[in-house]
Amino acid sequence: MDNKQQLYYIDFDKLFENYADKYYRMHESEYGSPDEFAVDLDKIYHVWATSPQEVIGGISPSEFFNRIPNEELIDILKGSCVGDNNPNSLLFDRIATEPSLLDDLIELARTSSDEKLLLVVLSLIKELGGADPGFYIEMIDRDIDAAPKDECIEALCDNAEAVKEELLERAQKTDDIGAMERYAEPLTFCEPGDDRILSLLRSLLSNDPNIAYVAALMGRYGDARACDDLYPLLDTCDYAEFLEIRNAIEFLGGSVDEHYRDFSQDPLYQAIKGNNR
Repeated sequence: MDNKQQLYYIDFDKLFENYADKYYRMHESEYGSPDEFAVDLDKIYHVWATSPQEVIGGISPSEFFNRIPNEELIDILKGSCVGDNNPNSLLFDRIATEPSLLDDLIELARTSSDEKLLLVVLSLIKELGGADPGFYIEMIDRDIDAAPKDECIEALCDNAEAVKEELLERAQKTDDIGAMERYAEPLTFCEPGDDRILSLLRSLLSNDPNIAYVAALMGRYGDARACDDLYPLLDTCDYAEFLEIRNAIEFLGGSVDEHYRDFSQDPLYQAIKGNNR
């Protein structure tokens, strides 16, 4: 790695943190509290980012990153996620203003399995307007960590109606509970009343050990017919499940008495009620 490349991986966020600490010590008398100082951080950051810094040859951090050719930015991003390194906000902001890099970022997401890099790349893709829904469906079916999958599921939730048919088709072809959960999550943002979505949720309720999670999905979907499936569970659930099931039923227009069952021996019930005394 030459000297120029080494500069790319300087911890600029740490440099600013040191600058901000020094600034606060010098101007502490001007602030009533650290919270008041925090209000000025954006302004202080702008001053630092646009001021010459010796460590990068006497130019400002903003100018330093603005001078990097577009074709080098993706490689720098990958290098900044290796090991304990993290991409600094200036690099992130520079890439986030280059729409021409969107396709490269999508391709990088498709081929990477590193959680840290994937989370950064997915965030940049979002900043640049997002990818087509097919990309996010492809990503949630990949063998990657849960956090990047969650980001992709969130993107699908924002386009639920557009991906409904594809997700339903995939859900009908699998008996993997994890996959069914991933497909069901965006589907609960669709308009209620689709028998296929209700059937998927009922299948999860019958097979998924995470009863509370599925009850929450049913409540969010908003199909009142799900009450018929939820009421019987009140007789055998623990208190944590009871809270979610009751919330779902009430959201769907039903009602559950607070004292439906005696949970006095349930550890969560004891913890909650004990703290409220």
